[in-house]
Amino acid sequence: MKKTLLAWALLTGVAPAARAQVNSGGLPLSRTSAEAALSDQYFSPVYYEAPDMQQILLEDAKASRMDPAPYRAGVLIHTDFSFPASGTLITLPDGRRVWRAQMVVGTAPALVFYYDRFRLPEGVRFFISNGNGKQVLGAFTSEANTPDGLFASQEVQGNTANLELDIDKDVDLNSIQLRINKAAVMYRSIGHLNVYAGTGDIMQKPTIDPIQGNASVCEVNAVCPEGQNYPQQRKATVRILIPVGNGYVGFCTGTLINNTRGDCTPYILTATHCEETNSKQDTTFSQWLFYFNFESPDCAGTINAPNNQVMRGAAFVSRANYNANSYAIIGDFLLLRLANKINASYGVYFAGWDRSSSMPSSGTYINFHHPAGDMKKLSLAGSLSPNGTFNQYSVPGTHWEVHFNTGGSEGGSSGSALFNTAGRIIGDLSGGTEYQYCTADTNGFGEQAIMGREALFSKFSRNWEYPEGNNALNAQLKPWLDPLNTGATTTSTIAAATACDMPATGIGNRNAELDNAVSVFPNPVTTGTVRVKVNFDKSADLSIAIYDITGARKATYNIGSARSGEYALDMSSFARGSYLITVSNGEATTSRKVMLIR
Repeated sequence: MKKTLLAWALLTGVAPAARAQVNSGGLPLSRTSAEAALSDQYFSPVYYEAPDMQQILLEDAKASRMDPAPYRAGVLIHTDFSFPASGTLITLPDGRRVWRAQMVVGTAPALVFYYDRFRLPEGVRFFISNGNGKQVLGAFTSEANTPDGLFASQEVQGNTANLELDIDKDVDLNSIQLRINKAAVMYRSIGHLNVYAGTGDIMQKPTIDPIQGNASVCEVNAVCPEGQNYPQQRKATVRILIPVGNGYVGFCTGTLINNTRGDCTPYILTATHCEETNSKQDTTFSQWLFYFNFESPDCAGTINAPNNQVMRGAAFVSRANYNANSYAIIGDFLLLRLANKINASYGVYFAGWDRSSSMPSSGTYINFHHPAGDMKKLSLAGSLSPNGTFNQYSVPGTHWEVHFNTGGSEGGSSGSALFNTAGRIIGDLSGGTEYQYCTADTNGFGEQAIMGREALFSKFSRNWEYPEGNNALNAQLKPWLDPLNTGATTTSTIAAATACDMPATGIGNRNAELDNAVSVFPNPVTTGTVRVKVNFDKSADLSIAIYDITGARKATYNIGSARSGEYALDMSSFARGSYLITVSNGEATTSRKVMLIR
């Protein structure tokens, strides 16, 4: 019987640039300033039509039954949304300027923005929020600039996005470049955004369950006991989103990988079929987005994955040849280098590898992956065959073949690593056969979800020098993963936070950074309840205190692992008058004076 292997490809995205997507936290001036000019600022929404989603779903269903192709999660539309033309610019009494604009795209469940012009000078902070203001992305500053002027920002919930530039008074407006030339209407893998939706918000079909995402219910969350012996390998695994050349966006999975120097060069290993043009140009990867620790913290998956550890950009390093018109895959690796060092607060690891040409036929083989772009899952196999091939028979033994007895693979799993018993990478996923139907699935589209039990992983040992690469350095793994030419057969997994010189970014010791990340409202307080809204670039333990005019402490609130959210403080039992609210993260303190007049 002819074996037909579907490539579980959700295009993995990565970009080339000198810097990463840098989110420095904070809140826009429109949230923190009481200037009347801001409250009176008017901006007219810019409207775009969403594509016919029913037609898109029909196309997806047809594609899923044909040749290897990306698992599609969003469709691109063309836009022309730019500073200053698409919004309104005002000047505050102190000389600062605020530009605000709004984009509305049909009934889009969520949006991702791609920028063909992006340059922010020093003194400019860029924010994006959803229609109800519950979700805030940014601040993006000059640290997010890239040599190619390209940029991408992660998903924003709903069909409405508010954009704001806060500009210091001495900034030359002509030096600001910002244009969104494409927007992705996301219709899959966005359940984690439902926490930002409000009553009446656009978040209707086609969407997904707010917790389970699109993956089969037969999949196993990555933090479950089956993977408890491999926490470092789990934290080396990343979710990748890329705009596809044919007008879609989709997902693959990648893995941070160590080299013999152990210098934390931020290499990502994924599958070459995740980028179907066979490009070796950095610009091909300029707007790919990498999501770290996109996993539920509990085995049941009842808690959403965090969505705040995202980097943009990678440079091309090496790859196996790929022909999108042929189903046959001999070698299937793509090695990229992230555009910047990884924030140490992410707590990630660089996975070790084993390039041995033989492996035990039995043992524990584990795979961490993002099926359907969903929260990170795990799959386990107890045996391995060295004789796998992928839709070709002329070159034997190009792939490790496993049969998962726990979990499986789906679209979006492509490029994920297979780890041996010692926790070292021995291959990356090309695809698989033998589907398991999960009849209990309700994936938001009225379809019966499937996942593959049999999986084929392109051999790391064969891709080391990749015989079909004609000895080209950019067509093998060896020159990059053994830069010292040590001849090592294995490397170990290392922790980025301890092995690398990667200072954590965050709110730091400077009050100014904490000031920008905290808003207290309403002021005056008329209902007895005052609210504190925060938006940090990383989680922080907060201590919030309320003092009366004599300096007596009236109330204390301790909030653990706060990052982005809104907290209500009860002042209903307090007397009318002035109060001071302080917010401390243990390193710095900021304060706000409020008037209670209820």
